[in-house]
Amino acid sequence: MATIKQKNNNQSAKIVLCVFAFIIILMVLNVIYLGATGKHLVSGANIKEYAENRGGQQKEETLYAKRGTIYSSDKQVIASDVKKYKLYAILSETRLTVDKEPAYVVDKEETAKKLAPILGVDKAKILEQLNKKTYQVEFGSYGNNLSSLVKDKIDALGLPGLEFEEITTRNYRYGDFASYEVGYAQLLTNEINGKTTKSIIGQMGLEKAFDDELSGKDGKKVYLVDNNNYTLPNGVLSETAPVAGNDMYLTIDADVQTELDLQMKQLVEKLKSEKATCAVMEAKTGKILAVSNYPSFDPNKRDIDNYVDLFLNEAVEPGSVFKSFVYANGLNDGRLNLKTKYQSGKFYYNNNKKDSVKDHNGGKGWGTISYEQGFYYSSNTAICHMLRTVNDRVSLLQDYEDLGFFKSGTVDKLSTASGFAGYKGVVGRDIEYLTTGFGQGSSWTAYQLLRAYSVFANNDGKMVTPYFVDKIVDSSTNETIYQGKTEYSKQIYTNETVKKMRDLLSGVINIKGSTGYSYHMDDINLIGKTGTGQVAQTGGYKQNFYTNSFAGLAPYDDPQVVIVLWYQGKNASSKVAAELVQGVVRTALNKINAQPVKEVETSTFVLDSYMNQSTEFAKSILTKHQLSTLLIGDGDTVIDQYPKAKTEVSSQSRVFLQTNGTNITMPSMDGWSRKEAEAFAAMADVRITFDGVGTIYKQNVPKGTKLKSNQEIKVQAK
Repeated sequence: MATIKQKNNNQSAKIVLCVFAFIIILMVLNVIYLGATGKHLVSGANIKEYAENRGGQQKEETLYAKRGTIYSSDKQVIASDVKKYKLYAILSETRLTVDKEPAYVVDKEETAKKLAPILGVDKAKILEQLNKKTYQVEFGSYGNNLSSLVKDKIDALGLPGLEFEEITTRNYRYGDFASYEVGYAQLLTNEINGKTTKSIIGQMGLEKAFDDELSGKDGKKVYLVDNNNYTLPNGVLSETAPVAGNDMYLTIDADVQTELDLQMKQLVEKLKSEKATCAVMEAKTGKILAVSNYPSFDPNKRDIDNYVDLFLNEAVEPGSVFKSFVYANGLNDGRLNLKTKYQSGKFYYNNNKKDSVKDHNGGKGWGTISYEQGFYYSSNTAICHMLRTVNDRVSLLQDYEDLGFFKSGTVDKLSTASGFAGYKGVVGRDIEYLTTGFGQGSSWTAYQLLRAYSVFANNDGKMVTPYFVDKIVDSSTNETIYQGKTEYSKQIYTNETVKKMRDLLSGVINIKGSTGYSYHMDDINLIGKTGTGQVAQTGGYKQNFYTNSFAGLAPYDDPQVVIVLWYQGKNASSKVAAELVQGVVRTALNKINAQPVKEVETSTFVLDSYMNQSTEFAKSILTKHQLSTLLIGDGDTVIDQYPKAKTEVSSQSRVFLQTNGTNITMPSMDGWSRKEAEAFAAMADVRITFDGVGTIYKQNVPKGTKLKSNQEIKVQAK
């Protein structure tokens, strides 16, 4: 009996499978037959004839592909596509549904009344548009760039004649965030063979350089429509699905970048600098963890004043940070004895007691000192004496070549400037060769200096090449199709030279009286070199206007990060610059040394605007998408939110909703980032002071405490 029952089950399964296969084959044949004859295969209905009788025609629709998302190294969304909607209204009474029902605005007064509060505009303005004698109307700025939440509200009204055009645009979650390097992509409209197409195309930075990789492949749908532009029953002739673009993962870390942007903003505000750039890199791999330029721009607004990437393409005379390479050459060739003494103060390069190079203390100098002391005091005359009596010129210029100075190039398809070698100018002139040794008379980019200083981080005396793109991943298969990699130069300095240079750079930062002692850190053994350079203008140099620079590594015994900073203006402060360097170095080392966490699969969600929505409604939407919601205040209506609308967030992310209630209690900030804590402080009207950098693990105000306006909250982070 069991055998018979099993046979019957098998026969039933085979019958079901055959029926299913027959249906699939029939559907495929129907599409093919419809496309070839215009008739429905089963019913025999002549769809094509039906369409022609109704004034119909074949219509082709482009199915736009999603552009690849750009992520930070810690998987934060940097750039992504977002959908927006444009509202328009059909006014012509000729527009009917297939069932002959009105597909136009029937009651203009009622439509205007219900739309007004949703769009936030006077009813009279909407009614003015609806009373026009035309086929359809749009609603200007108040009907454009609508979120899906607003669209859903209008759809829920059930009013005939209201329709939407879906528009996909590019959104940059953090706004100004390595903007010159990330760049931006823009929605462009083109006319090709009489057909209008819309595409998001990279216009600047990595968005432009990797446009082919990030762009997807559009699909196409061909169908029959009647004279009212409605798709006819069974009217779809063919459909090709779009293929999404590839996703890009940067080497940039969101926490390090946020810290650098914060510090850069403070430096510029305090010193009123006209230009500034800073970057920090993993010393062993070349991964750029953060880069910031001032002035910069928000890619969402494209408020660009200066189109030059200061980090990659602004060549400056940075001053004494370049002395390290003259010293390294002398040590490497065995020609420099650091204990040898020379006369500081002035160096007469033409032997006429008139043309001289002076030390930065007005030419007073420090008397007869050793070359080692000359490095700590940043003596220009030490360099001049060395270039005349110690270093071999051919050997030194070969080092400049090997270190990549005065040569243009590319990094991840982005162009880099060459700088200018002043000593290659007038034949027989020696002064530019001397001044180049202390960072004047020639020019370098911050990118070149960052790369060159990495030579002191690696015991084998090799440079590492910086890069921005960690990997590119096929968004459909999750297959890595491009992988960034670490690239080293040939060996430039010996092990012994690298160790001696670290000792010299350590002395600059950690010996009292040295030029870089302001940068000294009690918790991290930072090493580096400071510099001050004049800024060239036509006919000479600007008065009381300088480039102030710093190049360094940390920690001393085994450098993990390299950092380069320069800023220009009339004001300078080693204290303010040191605060930037110290804050960024701490954050970078904290991230590099953090224990790896187990990766979990996450999904993403683009936030709508929840302004003026009930807290219960907003919270239900966020919970549905596995987002953690924090209500600030005990009100029932949302008046502000963080992150802002159109931000793409991953599951488990925190979303803050400020309510119209004034009773605000203290949450647990355990695991919060600095950016989240600052967002909460702004909404709750409190002040937060930080001890340490990184993730918050302790707070002085207990969870549940009712907060007062302007109350100070102290948190500790690591």
